[in-house]
Amino acid sequence: MKKILILSASPHRDTVVDSLIKEELELLGNEVMVRPCLREGRDAVLEFKPDVIVVPPIRNPYSRDLVETCKDWGIGVVSRHTEASCDWKDFKESSEEIKQNILGRWRYNIDKELVWGDDEAMILDRRKTGFPHIAIGAIGLDIYKQKGYRSKFTSNKEFYKKWNFDETKDVLTISSPWGFCDSAPDLSIDEMVSVQREVDGRNRYLAMISGLRQMLDCNILVTLHPGVQIEPYKVALDQMGIPLDTESTATDILVNTDVLIHSGSTMGIEMHCMNKPAFQYQDVNEKYSCGWWIKNGSALSRVSPRFEDLNELAKAISAADKSNADLEAIKELETGRYGKMDGKAFKRTAKEINEVDGKFKFCWPRAHNDYDSLIMCKETTKVLRDGYCGICKRKFSMINPQYLKDICQSVGGNPQNIVAMEKNTFCPHCCARFFKP
Repeated sequence: MKKILILSASPHRDTVVDSLIKEELELLGNEVMVRPCLREGRDAVLEFKPDVIVVPPIRNPYSRDLVETCKDWGIGVVSRHTEASCDWKDFKESSEEIKQNILGRWRYNIDKELVWGDDEAMILDRRKTGFPHIAIGAIGLDIYKQKGYRSKFTSNKEFYKKWNFDETKDVLTISSPWGFCDSAPDLSIDEMVSVQREVDGRNRYLAMISGLRQMLDCNILVTLHPGVQIEPYKVALDQMGIPLDTESTATDILVNTDVLIHSGSTMGIEMHCMNKPAFQYQDVNEKYSCGWWIKNGSALSRVSPRFEDLNELAKAISAADKSNADLEAIKELETGRYGKMDGKAFKRTAKEINEVDGKFKFCWPRAHNDYDSLIMCKETTKVLRDGYCGICKRKFSMINPQYLKDICQSVGGNPQNIVAMEKNTFCPHCCARFFKP
């Protein structure tokens, strides 16, 4: 028997998936704990002392440090991707910078990486990491393929009572698309700054909700993307008299929803799995086409009929009674980005996790500082930082000023000379001074 710790990337979205994996691992004879990764992950490792840990995708120094320390302690590490990423078409059409983001900007050492589709597994194999990348399928859709799954979630009666809904009317759920517009301060990172400034889309969505409230005779519920600040939405929705659900899992909401409005979300496929209609208003995939997982005209944005005119949207909602998904788009996703949608991905996941060996041993962790900071260091970013020119758009490397100052001090030089050099810097390609490190 092994002790296995599963760290959820987003409890709102992943609780259902992680519960399926947990149950399967327990059937295989393991002791399993599930905890949120952010804010609680490190404490959970110290509390549970697992032999194997399952973590979300490793995309930043924080998560890399977590898995490195776990490996130091003898823990087997499996990374499970929580969302579908890219396929070959996406990868080949991406810029070199985006390809590097897909492959990962930080190297790490784990035992296995579990992804959704075969394409992504082969793409990540290009990294030559020494550990396998294994496609397990569209695990986020598994629950809807399980017999009797509806009984595991909030009953229709309880759901209506919770929100004081009229039981004679259908429930229209509206999923907000602008997930990082108001991200919680402690979950904000530099890469999200440009998205955080995008408030226009959120405001247009709120205007759409207000318009539909006057056109439709139904119960309306709004749910937010995980990790955002609630207040900007709550203020607007309170004025409309529309409830905001920030606690229920996505599945608890969807099983009690008759019609869904989204902006290019996997939720549209989930509604299709339950033979329910979903509609798309605007397209977050088109808006942020800089991401590798989101492209103009992507299959995910073609799953549900898209409307921009509120009158037409209201008419379509009133006439809808079953799945209206584009089956060709779903087929494209299944053979590409999402992988198999057979309801057995969680079983394949549990099998792969169960095969990983590990034994927790609490030992002194290795140093995470570079004590010889002048001659040898772990990361090139200590010495160099990348930049790009705002004029010619070409990339270049800059010597980190702090590194030069450290060298200068160690050899008895004047650090002020380094400050003067830093202020007199030009693009090495076109000599422009408008560059961004």
